[in-house]
Amino acid sequence: MLSKKRKIDSENKKFMNKWNELYCFVLPERVGAIPVCLICNSTVAIIKSGNLKRHYENTHKDFHTKFPPGNESEQEKSTKAALRVCWVLNKHQKPFSDSEIVKECMLEVVTALFQENKKIVTSIQDIPLLARKPTRLLYQFDNYIVAARNNVDSINDSC
Repeated sequence: MLSKKRKIDSENKKFMNKWNELYCFVLPERVGAIPVCLICNSTVAIIKSGNLKRHYENTHKDFHTKFPPGNESEQEKSTKAALRVCWVLNKHQKPFSDSEIVKECMLEVVTALFQENKKIVTSIQDIPLLARKPTRLLYQFDNYIVAARNNVDSINDSC
């Protein structure tokens, strides 16, 4: 009697979301996709926890010691602070140009409260709150919309 060979591909293995954090793998959203390592961009042939774990432990064993989960760089913290300032300004319907005033006020408060801790002052100075940057991006986006609208109008006129 001949035994039928087992086909692993047809076993309908499901990718578990917890593998994102454990092994730094992600499954692209397309039919027939295979897991991709977020660190080295390599793939694993079969969606199985053991395969993902083996790749992670053999190739990236020092990753979580070098980059512990939840560890943010100073630049990421500064960007997050800038976005929070933008959120508050937008919530109160204030222009983004007021962000420089907010930054100046924060610097005055911090220097008054924490004169001996210069790291706090430099952290606030590093927050990227330039009024010109979002304005420039919005201007470029507005030009793109106007060009697209003109293109649609010219197509409608020709029909």
